[in-house]
Amino acid sequence: MENSEQIYSKLIELESIIDSIYEPILLIDKSYRISRANKVTLEFAESQGYSEILGKPCYEILFERKKPCEFCPIRVDDNSLEPDLKKLNSLSPPEQNFQVLMKIMGKSEELDLTLFPMIGELNEKYFVEKISIITKVKEKEEENLRFRKLASLGTMVSGIAHELNNPLTGISLTLQNLKSNIGKYDLRFILQRLDIINDDLQKASNIVSDIMSFARQEKIKVTYSSIVESIQKARLTVERLYPALCESVVWEFICEEDILFYYNSEKIERLLINLFRNSLQAIDYRNGKISIEIKKKKNNCQLIIQDNGGGISKEISDKIFDPFFTNKKNGEGTGLGLSISHSIVQEHGGRIQVKSFDDKTRFIISLPMERANG
Repeated sequence: MENSEQIYSKLIELESIIDSIYEPILLIDKSYRISRANKVTLEFAESQGYSEILGKPCYEILFERKKPCEFCPIRVDDNSLEPDLKKLNSLSPPEQNFQVLMKIMGKSEELDLTLFPMIGELNEKYFVEKISIITKVKEKEEENLRFRKLASLGTMVSGIAHELNNPLTGISLTLQNLKSNIGKYDLRFILQRLDIINDDLQKASNIVSDIMSFARQEKIKVTYSSIVESIQKARLTVERLYPALCESVVWEFICEEDILFYYNSEKIERLLINLFRNSLQAIDYRNGKISIEIKKKKNNCQLIIQDNGGGISKEISDKIFDPFFTNKKNGEGTGLGLSISHSIVQEHGGRIQVKSFDDKTRFIISLPMERANG
């Protein structure tokens, strides 16, 4: 059995622990009276000593109110100052939590109030109230939300610029070529180049339409298309946009048969352009090889795109689909190409994976062949 000195010592220890908590903690009885409180409660209530707060109504001492707070769990619904004993007796764990706006020391503060039901030695009902001032936390949350919104806006704007760069670069190169050699070309050749410009303008227009559709959360439009044709178009586009990078590259195409199914051909073409450009930049003007293989696996069309540009480390492979992640030198990439590619595959209900081995990088794309959109 513990003697009275040991019990007293433990009570002192417990009181010291409660006093060390830098948030007001109070014990409130069935008449709204403050029975016990820790030291920081005195500061919160702007009181000089416990004699000014003990035995006084909590709503008066804490919040300078003339009647119980509207959110109090034992408050009577009318203007009565007496508590609802039925509500008090029905209080039971777990704790109840409220977030309220109160004026503290002349300043509006957001408070998080936690009420814990408690039964005394003589079976009397109490509740412990803990008060947390969360104004700064809320302000920080709102600030973080603003930053997240700005980051999302930055991602969207950078993504738009990244996607528009391909057709705009094509238009610029074609116009420069025409301007430099306008006297050498016949009318048919000029018309062909104007058709290329028109195609690039249409692609830019479609990118803007895609962005508007994304804002309206519309389903992607699909058509019955040839995956071989989409690959060939993407390859011709990168050869036109990046002739120097393509100069020493060998292309290998492995396909037993063409596969036709419903997908958005323009988006898949953009996906392939991003992957091809990524491979070309990895090879970096050296002698290299890009292989494209098409397989049919159950109800999926599988595309395997592989290059021998040096491979990527495990650490990087876990991040390459993250927005803004780039392993290129400063100014050489936005870090959005593979993130956008990943989004395009997800829009089609497919999967994209990356593997690296023996200085090679392999992207495996699986696209469902069943018509799920349209």
